[in-house]
Amino acid sequence: MGFNSTAQAYHFENTQTTIPLEVEGITLHGLFKAIEGKTDLVFMYDQSVENNTTLFNFSSSDISVTEILEQVTQKTGYTFKVINQTVYVKQPIDASSTSESNQQVQQEERIIEGQVIDQETKEPLIGASVYIKNSTKGVVTDFNGNFRLKVQSTTAMLVCSYISYQTQEVAIDGDNNITIALQADLQALQEVVVVGYGTQEAKDVTGAVGMVKEDEFNQGMINSPEQLLQGKMAGVNVVASSGEPGAAMNIVIRGASSIRSGNSPLYVIDGMPLDNSDVSPEGADMGVGSSQAKNPLNFLNPNDIASINILKDASATAIYGARGSNGVILITTKKGKEGKGTLSYAGSAGLSTLSKRIDVLETPAFITATDRIAEENGTENNYIYDRNVNTDWQKEMTRTAKTQNHNLSFSGGKDQSSYLASINYFDQEGIMKQSQQTRFSGRINVTQNFFEDRLKLGANLTASQVEDSGIPRSNGAGSGGELITNMLKSNPTYPTHDENGELFVFPSGVNPYAFLELYQDYTKTNRIIGNFNAEIQLLKGLSYKLNTGVDNATSNRNLQIDPNNIEFFSPNGRATILNVESENRLIENYFNYQLKTGRHNMKFLLGHSYQRFYRRTYGFTVNNLTTTEVDAINNPSIGSDLTSTPPTGSAQINELQSFFGRVNYTFNEKYIFTASLRADGSSKFGDNNKYGIFPSFAAAWRLSEEPFIQNLGVFSNLKLRAGWGQTGNQEIPNKITQASYSTSVSNGYWLNEGGEITNGITLARTANPDIKWEVNTQANIGIDFELFQGKLYGTFDYFNKKTTDLLLKMTSQDPSPSPYVWKNVDGTITNKGFEFSLGGHVITRGNFNWNVDANVTRIQNEINKLPLTLISTGSLSGPGLSGAQVNAYANGQPIGAFYLLEHLGFDEEGKNIFNDVDGDGTITNNDRIFAGSALPNYTLGLTNNLSYKNVDLSFSLNGSIGNKVYNNTANAYFSIPSLTNGNNITNAIANTNESSQNVPQPSTYYLEDADFLRLNYLTIGYKFNTSKWNNVSNLRIYATGQNLLTITNYSGFDPEVNTDKSSDGNLSYGIDYANYPRARTYILGVNVSF
Repeated sequence: MGFNSTAQAYHFENTQTTIPLEVEGITLHGLFKAIEGKTDLVFMYDQSVENNTTLFNFSSSDISVTEILEQVTQKTGYTFKVINQTVYVKQPIDASSTSESNQQVQQEERIIEGQVIDQETKEPLIGASVYIKNSTKGVVTDFNGNFRLKVQSTTAMLVCSYISYQTQEVAIDGDNNITIALQADLQALQEVVVVGYGTQEAKDVTGAVGMVKEDEFNQGMINSPEQLLQGKMAGVNVVASSGEPGAAMNIVIRGASSIRSGNSPLYVIDGMPLDNSDVSPEGADMGVGSSQAKNPLNFLNPNDIASINILKDASATAIYGARGSNGVILITTKKGKEGKGTLSYAGSAGLSTLSKRIDVLETPAFITATDRIAEENGTENNYIYDRNVNTDWQKEMTRTAKTQNHNLSFSGGKDQSSYLASINYFDQEGIMKQSQQTRFSGRINVTQNFFEDRLKLGANLTASQVEDSGIPRSNGAGSGGELITNMLKSNPTYPTHDENGELFVFPSGVNPYAFLELYQDYTKTNRIIGNFNAEIQLLKGLSYKLNTGVDNATSNRNLQIDPNNIEFFSPNGRATILNVESENRLIENYFNYQLKTGRHNMKFLLGHSYQRFYRRTYGFTVNNLTTTEVDAINNPSIGSDLTSTPPTGSAQINELQSFFGRVNYTFNEKYIFTASLRADGSSKFGDNNKYGIFPSFAAAWRLSEEPFIQNLGVFSNLKLRAGWGQTGNQEIPNKITQASYSTSVSNGYWLNEGGEITNGITLARTANPDIKWEVNTQANIGIDFELFQGKLYGTFDYFNKKTTDLLLKMTSQDPSPSPYVWKNVDGTITNKGFEFSLGGHVITRGNFNWNVDANVTRIQNEINKLPLTLISTGSLSGPGLSGAQVNAYANGQPIGAFYLLEHLGFDEEGKNIFNDVDGDGTITNNDRIFAGSALPNYTLGLTNNLSYKNVDLSFSLNGSIGNKVYNNTANAYFSIPSLTNGNNITNAIANTNESSQNVPQPSTYYLEDADFLRLNYLTIGYKFNTSKWNNVSNLRIYATGQNLLTITNYSGFDPEVNTDKSSDGNLSYGIDYANYPRARTYILGVNVSF
């Protein structure tokens, strides 16, 4: 039977461990428990062990487990087999050692022996449970799948269960030796993956598709769905634009592939494709910069999400055609399940602090540094206001922020219906004072089936209200600067308030407190998304589905600066009111047909989609506020100047009509073929290219179904995949195919002599009816594998993605009546590389489990065949940097390349030394070099999940290698010359020999390595045993630390940064200016279900 029958055979490595053991009169069952408590061993045994009345005495400070087991065998006849950390206990066949009463019971019993095997492979199943029906008496199969169980002579039925297999009841009749063949539970083994317009079993997927389920999401204070994914999937790079509550997230799948048409993926929520346009307005320039819009996905409660599927290669994304070039993210929300109603609450509260401080000078060091500057310039030190003041401006402007998140849901189902309803309240203070985001949302999902499931109806409704309170920060500050840079550069010898408690007015610059006391920025966004679907079975295998939905959003943004006595800070006061209204309507009709015959399985999809997008913006500004008693944003009439800033407004409608189809064919469960085709017609494109055709093909070979692989006994799943496809990118400005006109005085004329000049009209943009989509062609080869019955699993993909027909804003050829025209050019952008994911159940031993998942991505990006020598972007901000740009698009270089003067150090006088590349003796822009890219060469992710009994521990790391960041904040303010303006600088800069006579100059001096490794979160939880609790089905408490550790050499707040510094629509990368710092957060939470 595979067990050792003599005590002398127990020389297993894991039982040589010695332990102290002081017990007297302990039962056999108690002895095993005592050993488990002192070792990593786990004993597997049947009810006879608990019934055994033999008592044992041990008194030793150092006895091996082997010796203990030998004495057990001598006294009871039990024998043992040790596999890894599990000790299988076998009953003695000779029952002479049992008591007389037990002998009488045994006379009424019989012994059933047998083996549990896989029905298809005939392989033995280790650890399967075999027990008597309607009782708790049972055993666990050994290494060879064997079991031995004593049963009453009247016992007629056994039950056998095993993970991922269907539970089976077995009639034993008069048999004493039986074989139980379990059938794989296909629903458990064949994971269902959401793809475009349907689902597929994972074994049948031919494209590069990844899925992250609810129990795999990132932990912590999560306010948008993108944060759930960071570091979780190969090929998916998630970067927060800043640490501000509600800030936009940048997701790039398999590399950036467009110069100006956007690189964001398409989001589809429960079958409803969203518009990537912002639904909240950007802030107007209030003299403090133009603040950025918020994350458009903030409306969605992450706790409502069941899974996120990501379509990465073109064979998977081509079904979305003109919107699939940047990948597709399919978000599936939770739904009710059949069964009794469940009431669930998930709540958490946390505290956030500044995770990293910038090491600026304190007053003593500031005095020393400015004394040096004064001596160098032969002047007095006029930069010190009060030597006894040492203001820590970072401490003054930041806080320990409080966050709370509450989720309440109830769900259930009966017969042919299900329901789920949830509400959420989320309140997150920012670590910068005055910043905050609050969300109140609710969601309802219902399904109902009729006519024996021939008609299926479903509806989803999500409503949310998100309120944002912002601080004055932006990608390009106005005349008064903005809060972050002012906080960092403010003179430490300046007090916050004067002796009268009034706001201290800086001799130059703006007191950071002015931004808090005089400025307000409040946005309220209401959003409702509803969709309805109906599926009807028309014939056997043929169904029709209707999917319709609407997404309505209204956002109001109010900004105000109160009248004040601070120069350059709109001293007369100003208020701006901005509004955005957007609507997204969808109607889809499609047919599904499935035909199975013999070894052939075919599925067909044919459909039509129509989507209409409407967006309206309007706003106005009032100046010269006459009172502070009321807010101008509520009563604009208090402004005496309503005309110097003209009102603005726009409205636009886009339409997308599509026809699509897909064919899936499987032969003999081994060979799989997929083909899809989509035709998209968009109102955004020219009359000559309204429609684009986007095909794809893919194939897969399930090698694990071949006998020559099965005979190896290693792979439980092995599949080769290959695919090719084309997708498009329609994220372009509206109406660029049409001519546009402008009016200006420079083109005006005189109606009569001595009269006023009248604005003239001029052609601003030449029409181009030939504009079409950028086309993304991608080839992919991959392999999915699973070894040792799922103990080890992984995926490897190699891809080559090329974008052609690049869409650019080009200077018009002379003679031309307009300065520019939009056109497709012959340039290409190539992303090629590999993705590798590897995971495994490292330890699955009794009460202890340890799972690990890791991923790495390598991408090489290159631009070629551009008709232009250089496209510059990445405009810098700050004194003396106006017009300077640090990003460039050029042939042979990657997207996000930095094009800079090479800084070689300082000479003896502290003057900058730059590399004179052309050797002409003069440093000009012609001496710039390409100095790396903002795009990483490698991105990494690692997740660990451990559990022991009721305690669980999980943590996740993510990182990148090879990317750089340009520190625009340091270039603008952290230099020795900055001290001459009374500004503060960092200790690192103060310790250089830089001259105060240097002028601000973009160069590699401010270009930094941004490699990092971050401990994204660490969670420890405890799950209570609620089996004996009335009405409580689940209770778990946990503590989470978020952003606990970041290993990096970057000197700024955080290396994960991407301030939008795009120029004329050409996208910028890797620039850090006035970036909102990232928080470190500590959370306590509870999940409970009734």
